[in-house]
Amino acid sequence: MLFDLQLLPGYLLFIVSILLCFFRMVKAGWIILAIAYVLAFINGGISITGVAFLLTEVILLLLAVRYSSGWQRTTTHIAFFLLSVLLLTHQLPGFSNVLIFDRVRFTPDAAPFTMHFNLDKPFAGFAIFTCLLKLGYVEKYDIRKIGKAIIIPLAAIIAICILTAWALHFVAWEPKLLLHYLWIWALHNLLIVAVTEETVFRGYLQGYAGSNVFGKQPYYLSLMISALLFALVHTTGGWPLMLLAFIAGLGYGVAYHKAGIMAAIFTHFGFNLLHFLLFTYPMLGKS
Repeated sequence: MLFDLQLLPGYLLFIVSILLCFFRMVKAGWIILAIAYVLAFINGGISITGVAFLLTEVILLLLAVRYSSGWQRTTTHIAFFLLSVLLLTHQLPGFSNVLIFDRVRFTPDAAPFTMHFNLDKPFAGFAIFTCLLKLGYVEKYDIRKIGKAIIIPLAAIIAICILTAWALHFVAWEPKLLLHYLWIWALHNLLIVAVTEETVFRGYLQGYAGSNVFGKQPYYLSLMISALLFALVHTTGGWPLMLLAFIAGLGYGVAYHKAGIMAAIFTHFGFNLLHFLLFTYPMLGKS
């Protein structure tokens, strides 16, 4: 199943993420992105309606990069961001995301976990990442700076979120390796989930929108807002997951403030990986 041709567009999206987000190779990334969506269209993963939404996103991306001031910039960015959120949250028709894990229980008492190769969510992430690159909101990567920026926020998130989740009976101590699942889960979680969500909530909301709306106000205003909105899109686990997402979002925001988008991405992935390996994933099932 994991080597089915239907999954080829998803694997190409992994390559796009590496080229575009990690090596900042915009042209090569978008060429492979186009190939991935052509294959998805041939495979039936995306319809004409879905293609129309993606083309609209591209047009808004080009306009958002073009306009440097005035009402055109404001209205274009609002439209660009709203369409991105609709793609991010799977609210638009025209996409048939390929099933990877179908209600898998990683441990006997865990809630069932389902995972798809989404075609709508990553496109929004890659479009916004490209926008941030073109507007100068993605800094040069400094491995040492990124590493130092991750340590304290990640440690704080682990301590606060895990203790809170344990107190709420949301997770339990359940170490596991699950090599059969780990490789595809880890690639997807890093290259699609963490990249997309941190690009939208930290890079765009906290970084671009925060600097333009709040100006010289304290950075924690945009950090709090981005963490709150991050929590609001995590409704699948009810209020406990939303609370944990808010706490985690604060930590990701601190990492972003210290060293930029890559620090936020690796802090996000680091916490998710620890959760997957050592605790109930995604959460305890209802007894």
